[in-house]
Amino acid sequence: MPTTPSIPHGATMHHSARRSGVAAEWLLVALLLPIAPALAGTTSVPPTEPAPEAIAALIARLGDTDFQRREAASAELKAIGPAAVDALLAAAELDRDLEVALRARWLVDTIPLGMPHDPPEVTRLLESYKQRDFARRVRVMHRLLRVDDDAGIEALARIIRLERSPEGSRVAAALLVREWQADNRWWPAIAARTTAGLGSSARPAAAFTRAVIEFSAAPTPVARDAALAAAATALAHLERTDGDHGPRQEGADEEEDGGDQGGSGADATEVGRIFARTRIAMLLAAGRKDAAIAAGKALLAAQWDGVPAAQVPSRTIETLTWGTDLGIPGIVDQIHDARPDLITANPLVACAAAAAERARGDLGRATALADAAFAAIKAQGGGRNSRLMMQSGLVMARWGCVDWAVRAYTAVLDDPQSLPYEYCYTAILAAEYLHELGREEEAAACLGRLFGPNPPRRDFNVEQQLAQIGRDHRATHARADFFASCAAATRGDAAERRRHLETALRSLGKDVDSLIALYHLPDNTPDQRSDAVRRINEALRQIENEIQSVPDDANGYNEYAWLVANTEGDADKATRYSQQSLVKSFDNSSYLDTLAHCRAAAGDLAGAVRWQSLARRHEPHNHTIEKNLDRFEAMAAKAAAKP
Repeated sequence: MPTTPSIPHGATMHHSARRSGVAAEWLLVALLLPIAPALAGTTSVPPTEPAPEAIAALIARLGDTDFQRREAASAELKAIGPAAVDALLAAAELDRDLEVALRARWLVDTIPLGMPHDPPEVTRLLESYKQRDFARRVRVMHRLLRVDDDAGIEALARIIRLERSPEGSRVAAALLVREWQADNRWWPAIAARTTAGLGSSARPAAAFTRAVIEFSAAPTPVARDAALAAAATALAHLERTDGDHGPRQEGADEEEDGGDQGGSGADATEVGRIFARTRIAMLLAAGRKDAAIAAGKALLAAQWDGVPAAQVPSRTIETLTWGTDLGIPGIVDQIHDARPDLITANPLVACAAAAAERARGDLGRATALADAAFAAIKAQGGGRNSRLMMQSGLVMARWGCVDWAVRAYTAVLDDPQSLPYEYCYTAILAAEYLHELGREEEAAACLGRLFGPNPPRRDFNVEQQLAQIGRDHRATHARADFFASCAAATRGDAAERRRHLETALRSLGKDVDSLIALYHLPDNTPDQRSDAVRRINEALRQIENEIQSVPDDANGYNEYAWLVANTEGDADKATRYSQQSLVKSFDNSSYLDTLAHCRAAAGDLAGAVRWQSLARRHEPHNHTIEKNLDRFEAMAAKAAAKP
């Protein structure tokens, strides 16, 4: 699907027993040795894998006060090889002795990640993995997570086991456990591949991941409780700092690419929050709602500890919203009881609290909080409120609070003191949101404020303001006419619908939604349909040229894929381009929606449902994504019912 406009700075946005291959090969050699001919005069004794106690003793000697003993222990562990992998990695991450930790890391640094059975795409990704800095390694993990048919899952789990840095191991684990949800029908296949990749690793990230897998398959309440206890123990290890182990890994501060992966505690990092949230979701799935709420409150409180109300982090709002969507909006009581000053100091916190109260059915309190938030924003006056009011509309829309979102957007558009560029941005955001809701007349009217014959604001130049926010005025003109064509369609006015589409394409010949609508007009003559195909092919050539000129722009790939998936063209190429957009913008919900359409166009309805379900997970209140998921599921069910 086409993406909505980028958000201005400051806006809050709408997340075994099996061994490694090398160890398996080593054991195979050991098992074959007894059948070799014995040397004359000797007795053939097959080598055995050292006992865990012997390996532990050697690892302990890595910190011996005697240099020679340390060196000898290192040499013996190196000779043992893969059999010592898991113990060495655990020591590298958990041992308090800096000498032990550093020597253990050095010993495991050359352990290969690849396996002979890895598909070519996975092999290529793993080959590039160790050559990259931390932020780029995180991107490789993203790609492994989304390789077709879950073919990269085992390798991603292998990274949990074999990545020498605790940070990298934890990021890989967080990506995998984040996939678990109580109703995720694809989780069992992911869990099986993950188990194969984890092997017998005892690292905290591996232990937590294994606990999630065991919980998901627990046949009895006792087994479920045991898995919850294991998750709690692993989480306690994950919350430990890595300060004892030397400087943080390169790139660990690159929050945009992988979050703050330093060892500052689970509640202080995105990775840590994923682990904590996963355990809370497990508690809820186990029927322990009170415990889930208590843990959610603790997670919420940890994020403002010692922070002045005026500097409350945005993750406080995000955590409250997450809890509301999960089904435990009662965590808002932690704010009411412990930090009510946050609500009065920050209108967006008040908005999030209002959404939580609405979700748990207290409409009176919800309305009062929302009213107070809007009043606080308006009280700023002098045009200073327009950005904050726009942000409140944006978050309310993302949270599914339709009436409050529309109220906030309308407040900006009706205020003659709204800053011009924020007025223009709000008109665009409101129009897109109303279109998503199917309120086409209102969507058209929003952009009519910018381009209509009698615009309400004449105190600025619209084209200049659009340029200031990075919007092509031709594209915005085309969007206005596209919404007008949708409004005409709801009225049943076919002639007006066609007229507005033609006007939109005169403004911007490659406007993909207008081309798609023109292609599908029910009253097209054969000549009109041929002309629509000609225009589509011309637009695809233009988009292709733009991709070649700016290959790092994800939106070009998405536009190409969206246009083909909804009309005609090279479906395989569209799918590749859609996947490329997701490489550049990991799990973008709009791009996931496009990939689902590509799958459907190629006849892979099961794939369409899976990718659309993932898009919905990221935007659970998006009406368009939900509608498309319903459609794909109906198509898949119909296809499955055919004899």
